[in-house]
Amino acid sequence: NWMAEHLKVGDTVTISEASGDCLYAPGKPEQNILLIGTGSGLAPLYGIVRDALHNGHRGAIHLYHGCALADGLYMDEALRDLTRAHPNFNYFPCVSRDEAPTGARRGRALDIVLNDLPDLTGWRVFLCGHPGMVKSGTQKTFLAGASMSEIHADPFT
Repeated sequence: NWMAEHLKVGDTVTISEASGDCLYAPGKPEQNILLIGTGSGLAPLYGIVRDALHNGHRGAIHLYHGCALADGLYMDEALRDLTRAHPNFNYFPCVSRDEAPTGARRGRALDIVLNDLPDLTGWRVFLCGHPGMVKSGTQKTFLAGASMSEIHADPFT
């Protein structure tokens, strides 16, 4: 919305190079993958999901997208379509400060993940979005058994 509301023809926009550690690297096709994103942190995770499925990833892929309000659940139908098309992919929309719509869960995505998956031993983990969630998620997924070398984080600062 910012671009549509504030930019004018002729304005200059600076775009930085990609940063962060969240991208799908082929290999370990049987390894389970956990993706947790808040807000616009969903965007790189969606790319990871698409790359993993395109490369024939066979392990479980769980994507949790958290937002404060229900209207923040963008790409919801596209992700539900992927869930229907790929038996190893599961999408979990989470709403923390609003009533959860049908098919979504009420609460913070990270809390819901740790309740659903208390043992993350052997999982590859991707965290994108709010810096506080990424920091806390890195610590908590490590304590739940994920190896630090398998935790990839991209805080949106």
